[in-house]
Amino acid sequence: MSVFWSLVKLYVKSFYNLPGKKSPGTIAGSRPGLKPALKAVGVGALAILAVGNFAYLFVMLNLNLYQGLSMIGLQGLLVLNAAVMATMLTLVVGFMTALSTYFLNDMELQLLSMPIQPRALFAAKFVAVYISEAAFSLFFMTTAMVIFGLKEGPNPLFYLWGTLAALLLPLPALAACYMIQIPLLSLSRFLKNKRTIMIIAGVLGLVFGLAFNLYFQKMMPPVADPAARASAAAGPDSLVSRIGQAYPPALLAWRAMSDPVSPGALVAMLELVAACAIGPALAAFFLSGAYARSLVGFNESHVRKLSRSGAGAFIARRIRAGNPFLALVKREFDMMNREPMYLLNGPFIIILMPVIFGIMFVVQKDTLFSDPDLAGLRALFDGGLGAVIAGLAGAFLGSGTSIACTAVSRDAKALPFMKSLPVKPSSYMMAKLGHALAFGFFGSAIGVGLVAVAMRLGAGAVLSGGAVALSLSSLFNMLGLWLDTANPRLSWDNPIAAMKQNPNAVIAMLGAMALLGGSGWLSFRFSLGPGAFALWFGAVPAGAFAALLAAYPRYAEKRVAVMEG
Repeated sequence: MSVFWSLVKLYVKSFYNLPGKKSPGTIAGSRPGLKPALKAVGVGALAILAVGNFAYLFVMLNLNLYQGLSMIGLQGLLVLNAAVMATMLTLVVGFMTALSTYFLNDMELQLLSMPIQPRALFAAKFVAVYISEAAFSLFFMTTAMVIFGLKEGPNPLFYLWGTLAALLLPLPALAACYMIQIPLLSLSRFLKNKRTIMIIAGVLGLVFGLAFNLYFQKMMPPVADPAARASAAAGPDSLVSRIGQAYPPALLAWRAMSDPVSPGALVAMLELVAACAIGPALAAFFLSGAYARSLVGFNESHVRKLSRSGAGAFIARRIRAGNPFLALVKREFDMMNREPMYLLNGPFIIILMPVIFGIMFVVQKDTLFSDPDLAGLRALFDGGLGAVIAGLAGAFLGSGTSIACTAVSRDAKALPFMKSLPVKPSSYMMAKLGHALAFGFFGSAIGVGLVAVAMRLGAGAVLSGGAVALSLSSLFNMLGLWLDTANPRLSWDNPIAAMKQNPNAVIAMLGAMALLGGSGWLSFRFSLGPGAFALWFGAVPAGAFAALLAAYPRYAEKRVAVMEG
C-alpha cells in the first residue's frame, strides 16, 4: 500500500506540476522575498477570478432552469440535470486527461523495471486523473446545490448526498475512458506515440466540447419564455431525462437528493456507491497488465536507412543557407507544431472559438431574432456597433492564442543551447514576436470576417473593425511578450506547465478581456462611428505598439543574458 500511495503522490506532482522543495532558480541572483509573496497573491487572485467567472456561468444556468421548472412544479429535476451535466463535463475532461497522460515520459519505463505490481501502477494513475475529475464534478454540483438550497431549504442530508454523488459520478465515466483507451493503444502501434495521442485527444476533446456546448445551449432559456426553459429538462422525452435513463448513477443521485431523509435515499446512495465502484474495480483487475505492457515501446523512433543518394537529396532539400531571422521565425512555428499541447491550447483557439460561437448563434438564433428588445439592433449595427463588435472579436482571436505571453517559458529547455549559438538575443526574441503577430493577423482576419458575414456589415465597418483588430491584437501580443520576458517560467517538468499553468497566460488573457470590454463600453457609451472607432482604438494602440517595439530589443538582450534555462 505504501508503494501505491507513493505512486499516487508522484503522479499527482507530475500531472499538475505541483511545486516541491525547489529554489526559484529561474533568474540568476534571484532571492526569496517580497516578490514571490506578491506573485503568489496575484496568481491566487487570478485563480479566484477565473473560478468565479465559471461559477457565475453555472449559477445563472441553474437559476434560470430552476425558475422555469418551478413554474410547473418540477424543480426537483434541477438535481437530475446537475448530475447529468457533471457526468458529461467529467467525461469530456476525463477522456482528454486520461489520454494525454496515458504515457508521461521515460520515468514510467523505469517504474516498469522495478518490482511494482501493474495493478498499483494503473490504480495510482487512475487516482491522479480522478482528482481533477472529482474537482470539476464537485464544482458543478455545488452551484446547483446552492441554488436549490437557497430556494427550497432542504434537509442538511441533501448536501451530504450531493457531495458524495459529486465525488462518485466521475468514477464510472473515467473507468469507461480507460476501458476504451487501453485495448486501443495495446493493439495499435501507430497510436503508441505521445504526440499522436495528444493530437487525437485534442480532436476528440473538440468533438466532446462541442457536444457539451450544444447541450449547454439547449439548456439555456429563451429569455422571454420561461415555460420553454422547463420543457428543455422536463418530460420523458427531454434531453435530461433521456440521458438520465441511459446513465443510472445520475438517476440514483437524483433519488437520494430529492428526498434526502427517507430510507430510500440511503438505499439509493448505497446503490450509487456500488454502481460507481464496479467500473474502476473491473478496469484495475482486468486491464492493469495490459496497461503496463502497452507502455513498453512508447515514443520509440523508427529510423529509416537512406542510401547515399537518398541522404544527399535529404541534405540538399532540408539544409540550405537562408536569412537568420526567418530561420528563427520558422523555428518558432516548428516548436509550436511539434508539441501538440502547445498547438491545441494556442493557435487552435482561432478555430475553436468561432465554432463554439457559431453553435451558440445557430441554437439561439430564433430567440435572438424574436426578442422585441433586439428589434432596433440592425440600426445600431449600421451606426457603428457592427464595426465595434467586429474589431473587438478580431482583436480577441488575434491575441488569445497565448503564443507571445508564453514564448520564453515554452523555450526554457532550449535556452542554454540557443545562448551558445552565434545568434543575437534581440533577433531570437523578435522572432517570437513575429510568430505571435502572424497568428494575430490570421485571428484578426477570421474574427472580423465572420462577424462581417453574420451581421452583413458594409465595407467601411469592415475596414474600421479590421484596423482596430490588428492594432489591438498586435499591442496585446507585444505586452504579452514583455510580460513573459520580464517574468518567464523557466523551471518546469511538464510542457503543460509552460503554457496552461503559466500565470503569464492567465494575466494576458484576463487583461486583454478587460481592455476589450472597456473599449467596447467606451465605444457604445460615446456612440463612436466607424471612423472615430478606428482613430481611438486603432491609431492610439498602434502608436503604443510602435513605442514598445522600439524599446524591446535592448530590454530583451539584458533579460536573456541573466536567464538560466
